[in-house]
Amino acid sequence: MSTADTTTAADTPEKQDRDQLRAELKVMEEKFRKCFADISKDRTYRLKTYKNCFVGREAVDAIVATGVVQSRQDAVTLGQALMTSRGGMFEHVLRDHDFEDKYLFYRLLGENERGARQVDNLTGANVGWDSFLASSRKSSDTKETETEELGEEKAEVASFLPHMPVPDFEAIAERDVHAAKHVWPMDEYNTKLLDNVHPPNWIDAPPKSKPAGKESNYQFDMVVIGGGAAGLITAAGSAGVGARVALIEANLLGGDWYVCRCFYWLQERFGFLVSNRFRQFNLM
Repeated sequence: MSTADTTTAADTPEKQDRDQLRAELKVMEEKFRKCFADISKDRTYRLKTYKNCFVGREAVDAIVATGVVQSRQDAVTLGQALMTSRGGMFEHVLRDHDFEDKYLFYRLLGENERGARQVDNLTGANVGWDSFLASSRKSSDTKETETEELGEEKAEVASFLPHMPVPDFEAIAERDVHAAKHVWPMDEYNTKLLDNVHPPNWIDAPPKSKPAGKESNYQFDMVVIGGGAAGLITAAGSAGVGARVALIEANLLGGDWYVCRCFYWLQERFGFLVSNRFRQFNLM
């Protein structure tokens, strides 16, 4: 048997094309990273100095000069993609703006500086909760078992009921299993929710080197325990003024206010006020 006959699924033309595309994208990312590094320097705005940053307008000029895009609007679109891809290449110095063609300051991020979602080596896409969902269709063995346990009549009725996909808990990392058990049903909306508030297999950012003047065991200016509404606001506010912050949350970001009862109470209350106003104007 020849080598060509033993080609595995990992060596298919589709995978080779994906690998080549990822390699080309990596070269392009490094090219733009160098462009932004060349125009980065210390800048002052309203008596405050921002270290080693570049201006959005100048970055747009640099992107257009490469010839990859033809217009400034296309350059902004590409810059926004670079800002959000694979954990982000750069960010606004205060994290208040997306990438814009304006006099705004941005700084390059180090490799995995903010932590990152795990990437599927086969597809190149971020690993999401939908990757761990078992098929929602029942196998023939399951149907036969139901028929034996319920009887033909009840099993036939049960066959018309909706079947939601369930997570494959054996494939999920142990530290993430509890998050999946807190959310049901695992439909497209709840999997998207989990991707945002508890991404699976999250990769923590590596520790940074100690800044000058700090103690030898220094890592963070602040450690926030709990990613509820108060924790998120505290962490974001502190990081916004330059503090090095670690946020610890074992369950779901947002806390009860966002994920559980309070948010739905607000929805219900807001819906009642809107419907009441509609009735006042004979719109219902």
